[in-house]
Amino acid sequence: MKRWLWLVSLAVFLAPAFALKPEWRQVDVNADGKAEQVAVTNLADIAFNTQGQIVGWYVKTTRAQDFKGNYSRAANLVKTGVVLPGTLSDFKPDKSEFIRSDSTDPNADFIARFTQGATVLTYSIHPRFLTIDVNVKTPTARTLTWTGIDNSSSPTTKWLASGGSQPASTGSGSATYVSWQTQPKAGFAMVIRPTTPTNIKMNLVSGAGVAEVSVPAGGLNLKVYGGANELVRLHVERFYDLPGLFQPNIWGQISLGMLWVLEESHKIAGGSWVLAIVIVTILLRLLMWPLMHQQYKSMAEMQKIQPLMKKIQEKYKDNKEKQQEETMKLYQEHKINPLAGCLPLVLQMPILFLMYRIIVGYEFGQGFLWVPDLALPDPIYILPVLYILVLLASTWLSSAGNRDSLRQGILMNLVFAFLLFSFPAGVTLYWVLSTLISVGQQWLINRSLGIKMAPAKS
Repeated sequence: MKRWLWLVSLAVFLAPAFALKPEWRQVDVNADGKAEQVAVTNLADIAFNTQGQIVGWYVKTTRAQDFKGNYSRAANLVKTGVVLPGTLSDFKPDKSEFIRSDSTDPNADFIARFTQGATVLTYSIHPRFLTIDVNVKTPTARTLTWTGIDNSSSPTTKWLASGGSQPASTGSGSATYVSWQTQPKAGFAMVIRPTTPTNIKMNLVSGAGVAEVSVPAGGLNLKVYGGANELVRLHVERFYDLPGLFQPNIWGQISLGMLWVLEESHKIAGGSWVLAIVIVTILLRLLMWPLMHQQYKSMAEMQKIQPLMKKIQEKYKDNKEKQQEETMKLYQEHKINPLAGCLPLVLQMPILFLMYRIIVGYEFGQGFLWVPDLALPDPIYILPVLYILVLLASTWLSSAGNRDSLRQGILMNLVFAFLLFSFPAGVTLYWVLSTLISVGQQWLINRSLGIKMAPAKS
């Protein structure tokens, strides 16, 4: 037990501190000797030069990751070398501002504003989203040139005509959106969606997609997404429904179904995401209850025959073949599947994986008690420690107090338990509740079979 507590303490000590403060920073991101203005947020860091162009769009693979000014290994969506995103024709701003819309609100927008006379180019970056708003006010018609992911990533370019349903790789005319995507169902994506259909010309220049957006006199509003090419995030950012942008596979379809259940549960729970996760957990466990019952029953039966197995091992300790033969006969006699003990965890892994993908990509904007945001890890590790305690109870029940089985069960789950220290709090909450229900189910089965917990012996 002392070794176990020491490992838990080590995990807590080594776990990263997820306390990134969204802010403007001055960093020379491209090593040109000039500091750029960088909007640092939980999901991405976006760097601007004084000309109103984006010189770096650094997507974070871990929410609230702090690059601390070192962007050399960060995933950067701006690498084409053809022209920088946000290049406005005939525009040489003489004034630039980098502010927050509300200095007292941690979720307030970052504003990057560039001005030349009556022409104003404004970017609004939302700390909890990967979509930025681009607003151009101009007395004369101009062209806003935008480039996406560089050709070294072999991105697929898409241009969708207004009213169309199937995008082309290039095009010119009134368009609903243009995009750059590194892979069909993974990697990264950058998508430009005008608030109203706008003339956009998508060309391939030196293998890279270059979009020329026509800005009429008066101005134009655009929404630009830059982040994971993943259905949950695209759903959150309201880009998923764009025709031809993303086609999910079977796991994606299941994720959409689970996401729908989560959002409907949120409505039933009166706007509480915590209660929504509780509802989804209970529903999933009810669906799995009959199958899990059979697996837990088989595990309990294994514990009942442990004394008989020890007798076989002692009787045939010098004959391994005979020992295995008699053991298999014992399994057949008691109708036990020796692999059943691993199945409960294996059966739950796909569901946990899907819940992880949903919660890690979702934007809750809500926490509970000591947790500021369900999409971030527990800052003081109460939920992971609670899971470890519940896990110990589950392992103890499944081993019926057998010291060797208890030790093996703890070691099997040890690595996974440590992973929860970096999981989003919503995922950990789901897993704690699910495991707690498993403990109750195991206890009921043990009680019905008359299994009593044996005192641990060294």
